Amino acid sequence: MAEYQYIAVKSNGNSTINGKSASLMDIRANTLMRITPRITTVLQLIADVLVICGSMLTGYWIYHVVLAEFNLGKGPQPFDQYVRLSLITTGILLFIFEKMGLYRRTMSIMNIEEIKGIVKAVIYTGAILFTASFYFKDITYSRLIVTYSLICLLIFLNIERYIVYKIFQYLHVRGIGVSRALIYGAGEAGKMLVERFVRSPRLGTLPMGFLDDNPALWGGMVDSRSDEVRYSLPVLGGFDQLKDAVRQCSADELFISLPSVSQTRIAEIIRQCEQIKVKFNYMPNLYDYKMQHISMRSLDGIPLLTVKETHLTWWKLITKRWMDIVMALANLALWGPLMIVVAIVVKKSSPGPVLFKQERVGLNGRKFTMYKFRSMYVNTPKYALTPENSRDPRITPIGRFLRKTSLDELPQFFNVLAGDMSIVGPRPEMPFIVENYDAIQSERLKVKPGITGLWQISADRAKQIHDNIEYDLYYVENVSPLLDLVIILRTIFEVFRGKGAS
Repeated sequence: MAEYQYIAVKSNGNSTINGKSASLMDIRANTLMRITPRITTVLQLIADVLVICGSMLTGYWIYHVVLAEFNLGKGPQPFDQYVRLSLITTGILLFIFEKMGLYRRTMSIMNIEEIKGIVKAVIYTGAILFTASFYFKDITYSRLIVTYSLICLLIFLNIERYIVYKIFQYLHVRGIGVSRALIYGAGEAGKMLVERFVRSPRLGTLPMGFLDDNPALWGGMVDSRSDEVRYSLPVLGGFDQLKDAVRQCSADELFISLPSVSQTRIAEIIRQCEQIKVKFNYMPNLYDYKMQHISMRSLDGIPLLTVKETHLTWWKLITKRWMDIVMALANLALWGPLMIVVAIVVKKSSPGPVLFKQERVGLNGRKFTMYKFRSMYVNTPKYALTPENSRDPRITPIGRFLRKTSLDELPQFFNVLAGDMSIVGPRPEMPFIVENYDAIQSERLKVKPGITGLWQISADRAKQIHDNIEYDLYYVENVSPLLDLVIILRTIFEVFRGKGAS
């Protein structure tokens, strides 16, 4: 989860980042800026090689040390044979990583795409190794060792990539190896750009401040609205202050995000950038038309923008439904006794029914009744906004525990079996909120609502769902069984951390 604080404020004419003056990030940082992308790729490659080899040999160790205690397996295996297997596996994985773009400067919400890429790569590698051992009889590798090694790969590669990500964060906020950028336009489009840059330090772009044509914003601060990524940036002026702002912040790039201004104004800004030798990037006037769904293609060198359509293939829908049924039945069987205990405790802790029933909106706007263990007092208005923290006086003492551990959500597995909900998907909202949806927010109704999802495991889960629509839009755009699996694993991790709903 990308929870870190990035703050740039105006102090004595200099922008500061985490208390460091921009003037201190001088020649040393500028030199590193030019060589760091290549260096970081090489370091990432070295880290991957070490982790892959280490994971494969850890599988060998588990087989010979741990399982030997239980007399499992077919006896000792030659070590040199598995050293060769480790090198072969390393080559296969690195090739797949490269093809999947895991060494490119990319970004996604909560690094989900990187996690998906690692899972896919390990699955493909396992398929290659097992297929080779089946068709080539002279290959006598232990399938148990390979299986344990693949499990270690999944765990250790994700840990390693997370550590590397934190290192990039550390360098990023200190201006090392980055391109400093100003954002022209302090509106929604500009804020969206800054959030993307702060969310993904591997992009190598460090926002230093805003420019805007609205004098009322000059000298003020623009703060992030998301707890997932936090920043506070100054508005340094308008067009006349562009040259001074570039010099003050040592900016290398300008991102123009002015959806509502004329093309003449855009041309003036671009000409100014050319005069002061600053690289410019222009965000087209499409923000109000589902910017999240815009894709670009080239027609003989001519850039064209078009709208991506969300297509849920039949096999994805069938696989997702079967996953829902199997996992709902498994969870009800596993947590059934605990659900009985929770029901008794809820009943005895405060007057009122055990279950909380509420009408919610699901797939394609269809209404259904959602079930939860009651966590608030019975006289609480049924359709009030969701509490934003555990100190809300509407929540009962036992309800605080249920919400923190997510135990109040367990009855929703019955909603999943009934087909009203899925294990993974956008949270279902109340009808009076959905009635005020705009065209973009309505996109979240294209899939079934879920018990868990990207928003539920993000740092913004304490806020209202409709105020953090980007998580759901990302899910709708990328829905797949693999994405569901990644989100489920992250949910389990968050629950064990005690990071359930507030």
